[in-house]
Amino acid sequence: MAETLFSSKIKAWEYLVDNGWQISRSQFYEHCRDGLLRPRKSDGAYTVKAVEKYATLHVKKAETGRKVSEYEDKIREEKMKISLERERVGLEKEKFDLAAKQSKFVPRDEFELAIVARAVAFMAHLNHTVQQNVPDWIALVDGNQSSAPELVEAIVRAIEQRMGDFAADAEIDVIMEAD
Repeated sequence: MAETLFSSKIKAWEYLVDNGWQISRSQFYEHCRDGLLRPRKSDGAYTVKAVEKYATLHVKKAETGRKVSEYEDKIREEKMKISLERERVGLEKEKFDLAAKQSKFVPRDEFELAIVARAVAFMAHLNHTVQQNVPDWIALVDGNQSSAPELVEAIVRAIEQRMGDFAADAEIDVIMEAD
């Protein structure tokens, strides 16, 4: 198969413009003068391969306004950023997995069971408080209905005290027995 040749600079330049490259004729001639595109020594013609290689390295694409090498550099840079982000995510996952293996996290079901256990313990404490303080509360109001506000205030204070006890960090053993 015969290689496509351009017999003159103008034909090589027309080929570039027709194929989506953005370069003025004077700029093209200047590049040729500077040796960026050289004709074959044997016949002075320009090969398509040489013209396309020259364009890839030194000419902007009309559609992007960038040199192909700049465009490829940008793509490479974006790929590197994505790769770096993947590495970071992978590292975070590895750190999380390691922390989980080192028992630095409490599994959700165990956490939920601990919350339920605290709630049960809290209810038991409140029930105990009410049972323990009923005689004092009855004595406080002398069985008088008009003293209900004082009774409510005393109960609220007792509950607030138990809530304060519950809010403090404490180890609680809860024994649940089936009926």
